[in-house]
Amino acid sequence: MRLTNQSLLASILGAGLWGFSGIAAQALFQIYKFPVLGLVTIRMIVAGLLLLVVFRPSLPTKPLLPLIALAIFGYIGSQLTYLEAIQYSNAATATLLQFLFLPIVAGYEALTGHIRWSRRWTLTMILAGTGTFLLVGGVTLQVLVTSLGLLFGLLAALGGAYYTLGSARFVRDRGSWWITTWGFLIGGLLTLPLGAASLTSYSFPATTSGTAMVLFLVGFVIVVGTMLAFGLYLSGLQHLSATEIGVASSAEPIVSAGAAYALLGVVLTAPQYLGGALILAAVLLLASRRQDSRNITPV
Repeated sequence: MRLTNQSLLASILGAGLWGFSGIAAQALFQIYKFPVLGLVTIRMIVAGLLLLVVFRPSLPTKPLLPLIALAIFGYIGSQLTYLEAIQYSNAATATLLQFLFLPIVAGYEALTGHIRWSRRWTLTMILAGTGTFLLVGGVTLQVLVTSLGLLFGLLAALGGAYYTLGSARFVRDRGSWWITTWGFLIGGLLTLPLGAASLTSYSFPATTSGTAMVLFLVGFVIVVGTMLAFGLYLSGLQHLSATEIGVASSAEPIVSAGAAYALLGVVLTAPQYLGGALILAAVLLLASRRQDSRNITPV
C-alpha cells in the first residue's frame, strides 16, 4: 500500500473516532449536564500529559508564537466555537457551517500552489459537501440559523481551517504526535482557569453507577476522541495535503450516523444513506487519483 493511501486511511480513522466521541460528548452534555468548557480543558490537559509520557516529545523551541497561536485559535478555538454553535443553533446547523472549513482550506492551497486544481477536485468537493448535507439531516434537515449560531459556526469553520493548515509544517518537521502533545498541553493550560471554575460548580450524579458512567464517558472522550482522533487525523499530513485530509474528515458524520443507529436506535432515512454513499465516493475518488496530479510543497 502506498504511503499516501496509508496516510489517507489514518486520517479517515481519526475522523471516524471523532464520530464515536461525539456520541459520548452528547451524552455528557444532555444527560449528565457536564460543563462544555470543563470537558475541553480536561480532554486537552489529560490527553497532553498522557502523550507526553508515552512519546516523550522534544521541548518546543523558538519561535514559540506560531505554536501558541495554533493552540489558541486552532485547538481551543475549533472546539469551543463548534460547541457554542450547537448551543445557539443545533447540531445539524453547526456541522454544516463547520464543514465550510474544507473549501477554505482547498481555496488557500489552490491559490498558494500546494495543490493543482482540476475537475477531479471539483467533483470531490461536490460529492463530499452534498453527502455531508444529506447525511446530517437528509432533505428534511431543520436548519436553525440565529445570529450567534451563525457567528460561532463560521468561527468554527475558520478554526478548523487554521488548525488543519497550521499543523502541516509542525507535522512534517516534528511529527503528528509532537504537535498534538504540545497543542493540547498549551491549550489546556490556557483554558484551565475558566475550565476549573466551571468544574467546581458541577455536581456528579447521586448514584454510583451515574458517577461511573460520567467518568467512563470523559475517559472515552480523552483517549478515543482526543489522543487517538487528533493524532491519527493529523498524521495524514505527512504525505497528504491539508485539503486531502479535509476530505477524509467527511468520514466523521458517517461514523456518527452509524453509532447513533447501533447505540441509540436512530433510524436513517434514504437521503441519509445516499449522503453516506456520496461521501464514500468522494473518498474513493481521492484515493484513486493519479500520483502525478498532486503537487504538495511544505507549508
